[in-house]
Amino acid sequence: MTDAEYREFLSFLFERYVRPRIARVRHRYRHHFEDELSYHLDQAVRSAQVLRFVETYCDDDGDIYTTFTLERLKRTVSETRNSLEFSNRLSEEAGFLEACESHAQEIAEGLATAHLPDADRDVMREMGSVAPEIELRTLVHLAKRTLERSARQSNDLGIRPQLRRAAERLQEADAEFDKHVKAQKEEPSPEGPKKTRRWFKGLGQIGQGAALSIADVALAIGTLKLPVSPETQTWGAIASVATGIGTVLNGVGELRNE
Repeated sequence: MTDAEYREFLSFLFERYVRPRIARVRHRYRHHFEDELSYHLDQAVRSAQVLRFVETYCDDDGDIYTTFTLERLKRTVSETRNSLEFSNRLSEEAGFLEACESHAQEIAEGLATAHLPDADRDVMREMGSVAPEIELRTLVHLAKRTLERSARQSNDLGIRPQLRRAAERLQEADAEFDKHVKAQKEEPSPEGPKKTRRWFKGLGQIGQGAALSIADVALAIGTLKLPVSPETQTWGAIASVATGIGTVLNGVGELRNE
């Protein structure tokens, strides 16, 4: 399909899956939604900043544990886990997950950086990117490949089950770091966790994906007040949340294959 037809297709997905749920989502979170959304978005951004530092400046696995305390790493894992769980829940309730899972192949085929709202560049800058346009092109390329692969999988390997297992993996990692933090308080030099640079890279991708998804769901339902066109607020949100989901799933692959 042409680019114009692709944007119309994304708009159709928004009207079919998301628009009918906006009022319900707003009602559910009517009292503290903006505070809760900002809290989880900030968590995702903070964790992504730390993990970007790990990927950029820690030359080997040992560098990670001499640069950061176990307490700080544990907090980063917790923040990523919490933001992912919130992103999963919000994307589900607002209809984005159903749209992406039902039409993963079609979304992937036409997805391009030009379809993402400018707000995504701002989110990437907050996470420490000095070249957000280039990074977003990379995320879109990887997300397209991941969504296409997910579209070919059976139901138990689809997008929802993968996101659920991602949250479970982070819950296990959070508990593991918590155990080591408590042990360190009782013994000066206990054996630490065995997480590698690749594992932390995957964690960073999960944080990035969660941040993009949270920001663009908020944009779509009118909670995030930014100067964007109504069209970008609809089809752009679908494109961006799909990119966020694909980025999370790429991160899960890094965790699994460390």
